[in-house]
Amino acid sequence: MKTMKKSIHLLVLALALCCAGSCIYDFNPDLKGQAGYLVVEGDILIGDYTNVRVRWSDPLKPDEEAGGYQEAVIRSAYVEASDGTTYKSGSTWNIDTRNADPDLEYRLVLEVDGRGTYVSQWAPVERTAPIDSVAWTISDDKHTMTVDISASGEGSRYYRWLVQQTWEYHAAYQASHYFVPQGSYLKGEYVARDTVAMYENGENTYWCWNSASIPEMMMASTADQSENRIVRQPLFEMDRYEQRCMYFYSMLLTQEGISEEAWRYYEAMQKNSTDVGGLFSPEPSEMRGNIYNEGNPSELVLGYVSVTAPRTERVFIDMILFGRMPRDTYSQEPEYVQKNEWRKYYRNGWRVYMLHTDEGAGTGRETEADYEFDWLPARCVMCTMQGGTKTKPSYWPNDHK
Repeated sequence: MKTMKKSIHLLVLALALCCAGSCIYDFNPDLKGQAGYLVVEGDILIGDYTNVRVRWSDPLKPDEEAGGYQEAVIRSAYVEASDGTTYKSGSTWNIDTRNADPDLEYRLVLEVDGRGTYVSQWAPVERTAPIDSVAWTISDDKHTMTVDISASGEGSRYYRWLVQQTWEYHAAYQASHYFVPQGSYLKGEYVARDTVAMYENGENTYWCWNSASIPEMMMASTADQSENRIVRQPLFEMDRYEQRCMYFYSMLLTQEGISEEAWRYYEAMQKNSTDVGGLFSPEPSEMRGNIYNEGNPSELVLGYVSVTAPRTERVFIDMILFGRMPRDTYSQEPEYVQKNEWRKYYRNGWRVYMLHTDEGAGTGRETEADYEFDWLPARCVMCTMQGGTKTKPSYWPNDHK
């Protein structure tokens, strides 16, 4: 196993991957002040949906505005097969190639407003070896979790993995009540004075879901091995105190077999980006992918469109493996707030936590608005303030709301 690991070359490419779509990951090369280059993202996926994204490099835009890129205006985007069949996109540039013939060759065709037609080179479908297993290991100090993959069988000797993550997390405290300001509506009735109501029927601001791509592109090769087999290849690590490790985690892992040419393209990109500090230093020609402008073949276009039949696997991990994060990691304590101060606290970003019972208030009258309540800063009781939403994925296995 040690010999196998030494012979497998893992490339971690320095790319910012932010786009939350199926198999699209932001490709943000360091253009060193050069504008006007077309950047194409996405692969032709046989047996799945093909997703493409096209942008222009624009370093005059501030970093905080789309990372120095602007979306290109695409008149048409489609996949063409070598037998003449075309697979056209919908409104979101999702191209249905689920039933495309894996024995044909394919190319991507993009009609870009004001610049002509761009095409990828014809390429056969790269088969992908089956995924044998996805596993994870907790470090001895329980501070990190390492996710790895094993794969073997018929397919390309050059691998790429893409991971789209979703995780469930919760606020520091679970509020039992919420503030209803005067002038709003509660269950269809006008509220004539500030009041407090109890969450009912699973309503809460405690459970949330968030998602993101893994912020690295992961690759490996078995080209120099007698067998096309990968054993416990590390993909990425997670830290115990990240939000995604709080409660329940899922990832959709996509394994792609890619061509040797695609592999070498990404090798060159990594070399220019890390070893010499800039994409165009010293040889920008090395960054030319397999996409060109039919009307101007000498134009430099960034990106590489692979044609592949990917394998996918949905994985769930219960983060109880780490042990639940204790509440005492949060330093904020609830604050008792009298009724005449509710509105002031609400405007200052505080929210109701629960009925204040320190002085003997009974629980039988919890819904009466003239009882005093404990309050907390909104970030402590509203999970949506931590970047996620209340929209639970349809595939989620528990009954939290």
